[in-house]
Amino acid sequence: MEFQAETKKLLDIVAKSLYTDKEVFVRELISNASDALEKRRHAALIAGSEVADAPEMAITITTDKDANTLTIQDTGIGMSREELVENLGTIARSGSKSFLQQLQSEDGGGGAASANVIGQFGVGFYAVFMVADEVTVYSRRHGADVAHCWTSTGDGSYELSEAANVAAGTKIVIKLKEDEAKFASKWHVESNIRRYSNFVGFPIKIDGDRINTVDAIWTKMKSEVTQEQHNEFYRYVSQSFDDPRFTLHFTTDAPISIKAIFYVPQSHLEKWGMARQDAGVNLYCRKVLIQQRCDSLLPEWMRFIKGVVDSEDLPLNISRESMQDSALMQKLSHVLSKRAVKFLQEQAKRDEKAYLDFYGEFGQFIKEGVYTDFSNKAEVAKLLRFESSTGGGKELISLDDYIGRMVPEQADNIYWLLAPSRQSALDSAYMEAFKAKGIEVLLLYSTVDEFVMSNLMNYGGKSLLSAENAKLDLDAPSAADVLGEAEAEGLKGWIVDKVGGVKEVRLSSRLVDSPAIVVGHESAAMRRMMTMVEAGRAPELPPQTLEINPAHPIIRSLAAARDSQPDVAQRVAQQLFSNALISAGLLDDPRVMLANVNALMEDCLKPLAAGPAAGEAQ
Repeated sequence: MEFQAETKKLLDIVAKSLYTDKEVFVRELISNASDALEKRRHAALIAGSEVADAPEMAITITTDKDANTLTIQDTGIGMSREELVENLGTIARSGSKSFLQQLQSEDGGGGAASANVIGQFGVGFYAVFMVADEVTVYSRRHGADVAHCWTSTGDGSYELSEAANVAAGTKIVIKLKEDEAKFASKWHVESNIRRYSNFVGFPIKIDGDRINTVDAIWTKMKSEVTQEQHNEFYRYVSQSFDDPRFTLHFTTDAPISIKAIFYVPQSHLEKWGMARQDAGVNLYCRKVLIQQRCDSLLPEWMRFIKGVVDSEDLPLNISRESMQDSALMQKLSHVLSKRAVKFLQEQAKRDEKAYLDFYGEFGQFIKEGVYTDFSNKAEVAKLLRFESSTGGGKELISLDDYIGRMVPEQADNIYWLLAPSRQSALDSAYMEAFKAKGIEVLLLYSTVDEFVMSNLMNYGGKSLLSAENAKLDLDAPSAADVLGEAEAEGLKGWIVDKVGGVKEVRLSSRLVDSPAIVVGHESAAMRRMMTMVEAGRAPELPPQTLEINPAHPIIRSLAAARDSQPDVAQRVAQQLFSNALISAGLLDDPRVMLANVNALMEDCLKPLAAGPAAGEAQ
């Protein structure tokens, strides 16, 4: 049994339910006109010459607000009576598809003609009924004497008759619905064409003015396009007034035929606190826009890239508004993203200064790529740049640079430290062992930097490790300069007993100038992030492990004072712990230690207030 089709219902579905946007009907009719012109050009090539007085190959559009009509006319191959019945009277029969099949059977591909033909489904014409009360088509095939008129209101039937005074080609007269009068406006149709059909390979004129003046330069060979052409095209696709920072123009055949141009702008708006910007790459198929600002072509972190991607082989859905094969789209995205990352790596090697300027502007996107783009994470990490504890802060180095300068003492670890500023990092107690051993440390200044390192975890076979969690041992000082074993054990237990928030005290082997640090603690940056999540309320700080420097004068004096001056000693121990929390970035509110600091200052000033004799005695 054959399927039965209710023609009126089918036409209603095509006209009213197939497309998400009424605007695309102009795109569909212009695409049909372009195919007709391509067929005419192919016929002339086969014949060996064009007719001497043949009209210009162009698409002409006329708007009439008074009559509420839109007319689209082409000087293409035209249609005979039989072709009007086949192409317009048969839903889902594509004349362009049949033409391509004919080309393939004749010469195995059809060359330029097959590459430029757009249509494939045979339903695009009927999109016109989304906005039309009535559609009249006049057509005469080139070389024929008789023309025909096809008319329908989209009710499931049409009328066909002969017509007189019809030029070779096809003219479509659209009587618009009352509420679709905007399509009788030149400005509105012109905007539509600039969006969807600006790169059709034939002139498009509206009320006498040519509209499509920008070339589809991505279809040309790279060597054929000048930088000035790239600059002009970049300004068109990005809607900006500057020139691109970097330009990538490439072609590939895997997994499908791809022609693409990517531009890196000079700047972006997100740095000024503007809203997260949309994807900047448009998807085309045979020079006709399929999806503007397509967010599935590249990973989200590459949203700063502007440009176009075109493929003749895209498996589009029937409305030609998106790709039908999601798996192939993922492969396409993978190919494009890998090529973009490789390009940025090439720029970094070609001109380091220009790349560092780029990184200063777009580094936040590169960092985002490391922790969001799992498939490209390792390659994107090569684009990262950091300040280092060496070099005076005047250079930014890559992770590869760091690995090339590693010393044997650091084994297989890449060390980093998060701090508010360079000076703060260099003065940190956690840096003392690294300075003593001559080990380089990457300096990070933003919370997102720590997030990057935590997600990356390793690079080039090396582990990424925070300097705060490093286990580096320095040479032990002489026995005369440190606490005795019994004194140390007593002090450790006393601090745990007297200082709230300390769960364990250890003797440190990595401190030089600082008396104490906390170790094994949570990330201060992540703690701040959790504070923001909790609407400004910091989560409770768990008990900490305190490492003390047994050779430091404060620690040695504290061991003696805990018996002779227990109150003062307890206040010193409390402040010692607070200072260690500050060094680790874990003291949420420094005001909590003011009472203790005031009491310590009072202790210091008591001897002076009692007079010289008392002061001397003390």
